[in-house]
Amino acid sequence: MAEGSNVLPVPKPGFFHLDLFVKDTKDVSPWYDELKARLDQETGPMESAMTNLLGVFAFYKLRGQGEARQLLEGLIQKDENNLNAIANIQFIYGHLMRAKDEMACRDRLQELLSEDSDAARVRNARCFAEQGYALAFDVRDDSKDMVSKIKSAIRLFETALSLVCTIDAMTVQECLVWKFYLSKCYWRLDQVIKHVQDKALFAQGDKLKGLIYAQTLLIEVTQLDPCWKHGRFYIARAWALLGSLESKFRRQSESYETPVYIIKGIPQTEESHIGCFIKAVKINPHIEDSEIYRRFGHMYLVHEHLYEKARQMLDKSIEIMPGSASNWVAYYIRSILNIKQYDELKKQSSSTGGSLPSKQLLKMAKTDAIASCDGAATPFNICQLGKVCHRLAIHPVTQVVEDWDELGDALDHFALALQLEDGFTNPEIQAARGQCLEVAKEHEKAAESYKRAVENDVDNTSYIWNLYGVLKNLLTLHGNGHGEHYIAEIAFWINEGFKKYADITPVLRNCAFKFGSQMIQVCQYLIDCDNSQLAEICLKCFRRHNNSACRKRAASIQSNLLKEDAPEASGIDGPSSEHSEQGTHVKVPVIVEKPRHGQEFKYDFFVSHSNKDADWVNYALLPALEVDMRFKGCVADRDFLPGKSVFDNIIHSIENSYKTLLILTPNFVTSEWCKYETEQALMESLKSKSGRVIPIMLHECDVPASVRTITYLDVSHDAIGSYDWLKLKKALEQIPSTKD
Repeated sequence: MAEGSNVLPVPKPGFFHLDLFVKDTKDVSPWYDELKARLDQETGPMESAMTNLLGVFAFYKLRGQGEARQLLEGLIQKDENNLNAIANIQFIYGHLMRAKDEMACRDRLQELLSEDSDAARVRNARCFAEQGYALAFDVRDDSKDMVSKIKSAIRLFETALSLVCTIDAMTVQECLVWKFYLSKCYWRLDQVIKHVQDKALFAQGDKLKGLIYAQTLLIEVTQLDPCWKHGRFYIARAWALLGSLESKFRRQSESYETPVYIIKGIPQTEESHIGCFIKAVKINPHIEDSEIYRRFGHMYLVHEHLYEKARQMLDKSIEIMPGSASNWVAYYIRSILNIKQYDELKKQSSSTGGSLPSKQLLKMAKTDAIASCDGAATPFNICQLGKVCHRLAIHPVTQVVEDWDELGDALDHFALALQLEDGFTNPEIQAARGQCLEVAKEHEKAAESYKRAVENDVDNTSYIWNLYGVLKNLLTLHGNGHGEHYIAEIAFWINEGFKKYADITPVLRNCAFKFGSQMIQVCQYLIDCDNSQLAEICLKCFRRHNNSACRKRAASIQSNLLKEDAPEASGIDGPSSEHSEQGTHVKVPVIVEKPRHGQEFKYDFFVSHSNKDADWVNYALLPALEVDMRFKGCVADRDFLPGKSVFDNIIHSIENSYKTLLILTPNFVTSEWCKYETEQALMESLKSKSGRVIPIMLHECDVPASVRTITYLDVSHDAIGSYDWLKLKKALEQIPSTKD
């Protein structure tokens, strides 16, 4: 026995205490069938893990407890010391009220776990590895806490490997199989990180470290003995996953160099990522493996645009495993392939002047997208179904709606995708919904979706053209006579885009050419607000404008900018109830007539803020809460009653608002009016004996002592990008207690 064994971890055996999604699933039959299909392929060192998990699935099936018991009793007959099997059947015996058998299992577990030997370390290691497999199998894009589950699976596999690293009794093959599943966990972690909001937790370097480690593990797995009974199966899968990693590394890093081992192991005539897949297929030609063909098809789709080859691989994957629950990713990828092929045919018809392609490929894409959603309802494959319906609804060239039923279905699917975990903060879903709403002429809602896409663009690169979606729809609303306040809101979002993105000139140029006279007004507004630098960037976009009047007007304004100094701001901060003397803060119109909590309150929220921070309140906070979420707000400039004292207006607004939002900034802290509003809000909160105050940190400042004990939302690192609208929405939706 190795020294220090007494400090090594001891497992808590069994699967039923793990956070598996099957506990909340009404019908586990699809997952049960999928696991049985895997057992036909993946026999070997992880067979016990699969049987244990199959027993859990059987237990949660209708009248399946007896089947679960039989599965686990059969496993114990093969491996009488399998800790997870003993713990799992103990749990089942308890539910079947077989107290004697339950006690026998408990005693057996205590005996095995108290043993201190190399054999005990091997048992414990297998227990950890099997639990890691269960969590990794459980993880789906529609399950909760995806990242934490995969990280737990990684820790379990790493613990298992650390326990047996110096034990001769452990076979090399079993350890390498664990390393294969550990590498899949690192790959999966990289995949799910794409769909979570707080990407700041996962720096690019850290992500690549995990993938590089996975690559190292897979190279070890490829060195399994092919004469071992299960060797070719795992060697082939390892090469297939290496091909996916090669593809990802090539996309993400220009300096990446393929390891010499891989170069020597693949056909010299092929690129490394293609060569890895060809190697996988050659190693395991007789055993059909849907995962290898799915990865192969995806690689062709992403990198080479070899659509026919991609289709052959994906068709083969689905032929091997046709069940949507088992192979929903293949259906999802084939849906994307069908759209790409349709776009290619449309492009060809445009260049040759031929007729437009039929929508048959789009219909096939819809069928595959539905199958994918039937297998697993995730934000991104439901969004894919919405995209397909959107494409089916419109004319491919004119973008005119041809089928309003399909368009309605598309909007329904986008709404569902937003409601799933992390869907609301997914910029791709918000952008797709924005495009659909734009086609439906719902420009106000379209602008809000595009705003959410811009806000949640953590990388600050991928979604710059969603800024154009915001501006275009706001400009359209202004052009339709919906109010002058849109000019101020457009200026606000141009300024936010300027701070967020490296170069917004192409976006501004498009706006200038399509909405010339309105963009001239925006430029003048920016000048009036002392933002001459941004105004000049916008004015330069008119130099080649096709409208001579707009071109001359822009040149004249730009010339005046060079001659005159911009007027300095007064620097005096008044109460949030004061109107700006310069008129730079345009009133936002009342959008919501009735508050959510109308029986108790006149307003859902009152905003206390410095007038120096009014732009963010008027053009970021209010549109999100009032336009998108339909809460009724109260802001001083818009809603205070004329002829009434400021003090009375403040007290009346706070008393009649469900919540008071304090917009914390250095300006807020130094404003006497904001201090007064804070005191009144806290008094009202104390009087009603409920949390009526929500501080929002917009810019870092010394939090007033009176609100330091209240949990606040912090948006100081990025006033747009990291704002958690969902937390605020939840707080505003809570049912208030009856007023005293």
